[in-house]
Amino acid sequence: MGPQLKLFIAVCGIYATFLTWSLAQEPLTTSVWPNSAARFSHSSFIVLCQALTAAVVGLFYLKAQRSDYGVREFMRRHWTDVAGISLTQALSAPAANHSLQYVDYVGYMLAKSCKLLPIMLVHVLVYRTPIGRDKALVGVLVSGGVALFTLGGGDRKQGEASLYGLGMLMVSLFLDGLTNASQDRLLRRPASKKITGAHLMVALNAAIVLWNLAYLVLLDRSQWQGSLQQLHADPAILTYLLTYCACGALGQCFVFFTLEHYSSLVLATVTVTRKMVSMLLSIVVYGHSVRLVQWLGILVVFGGITWETVKKGQRSSVQKPKQH
Repeated sequence: MGPQLKLFIAVCGIYATFLTWSLAQEPLTTSVWPNSAARFSHSSFIVLCQALTAAVVGLFYLKAQRSDYGVREFMRRHWTDVAGISLTQALSAPAANHSLQYVDYVGYMLAKSCKLLPIMLVHVLVYRTPIGRDKALVGVLVSGGVALFTLGGGDRKQGEASLYGLGMLMVSLFLDGLTNASQDRLLRRPASKKITGAHLMVALNAAIVLWNLAYLVLLDRSQWQGSLQQLHADPAILTYLLTYCACGALGQCFVFFTLEHYSSLVLATVTVTRKMVSMLLSIVVYGHSVRLVQWLGILVVFGGITWETVKKGQRSSVQKPKQH
């Protein structure tokens, strides 16, 4: 099988799994369920189920690779990295899910599309590295577009709630930036045995399970009990939850495959376009009302992201060594 066909299959896999994932996530987290008369807002429980499913699927993915580097050995050698990366992931996902109580799903997807923002924040605030003028301009455009969309959709009271939700999203994005930067450093670190995306998928999701179990058992037992009670009262929630978990786990396999065999630019392009389609699907399928000023915000965000993607591709072409 040629590399182009493999990439085509990977892209189709990312689209199929994550478009279905997003269509399941929105009603799962934002609907008011009839019997319990409440939203399923148990963020840590949802993350726990997602991570457990992804860890199991990741084991099969790693086994299919026939790697001689076992998960236990990997975790023993890199337990500090795994603990740190999984902690930022474990904190990011509940913050993002919690924000859905205050912003609509289209705004959520728009903000989560802005991978450049957390990367810039991490480099400036954590690593103290300067950023180029082009990236700074894109950062301003993207930030302005997200704010324009989020705050341009309702009255003052709704705007205040949206502002809080946007703040939670920014926290989640910053944690995503820490996660991505740490993953890149770990994958590129010289090692006696090759670290693959499958190793990260299994180890990180297993650690996220432990983090969330500890939180639910030690600090928030009411969320655990509330989750089970609501699932019992509204069994339909389970269908959306299982779909969300299964699609997320399978999607991670395609993401890590693309990251290993192709460039991060390819993955970023696929991810951004997929999220754009997810937003449009959400508007069409669930009948969201989008104001003109919000459409302007969407155009500003994706215009900025597209410009950055094109610039990055041009820089990559220039930096490639010439073949003699």
